[in-house]
Amino acid sequence: MNKRAIVSLILLFSLFMMPASGIIVHASHGAAMSHKWLHLHVIFGVIFCIAGILHVVYNWRALKNYTIGQNRTA
Repeated sequence: MNKRAIVSLILLFSLFMMPASGIIVHASHGAAMSHKWLHLHVIFGVIFCIAGILHVVYNWRALKNYTIGQNRTA
């Protein structure tokens, strides 16, 4: 696997884990385990941000071609 594929999978995984952990934190507010889920939610948020930035960096040429390249032909 190349690094673009790995970053995309990490981004997808954290995309699904953030709302799941957020729902668990919201549902278990005040419970003994809620602080651990809150930490996981924050960790997945940080992972999501880092993977999102790497995703843009690794796919910059394609993103540039989608935006700038199509405007030239119009």
